[in-house]
Amino acid sequence: MTSFSTSVHSSPYPGVDIDPDADFVYDYYTLRVGGLVFAGVIVFLSIILLAGKSTALHPVSMCSCVGVQVCMCLS
Repeated sequence: MTSFSTSVHSSPYPGVDIDPDADFVYDYYTLRVGGLVFAGVIVFLSIILLAGKSTALHPVSMCSCVGVQVCMCLS
């Protein structure tokens, strides 16, 4: 006896059936991985942006004081 496959189109993922008559088939795995990578990049860039702004808000001033009454600060 010979075994024949009845499926014309096979799925790259086991357990997922592809309708050969469909105009478009979603690849949910690639969509999910792409979304997670995009979200990770956005989170990373926002942390860098917030860290950069927090150091710019509080600049270190260079002051030198001589005695109690005389101080000179460079900004």
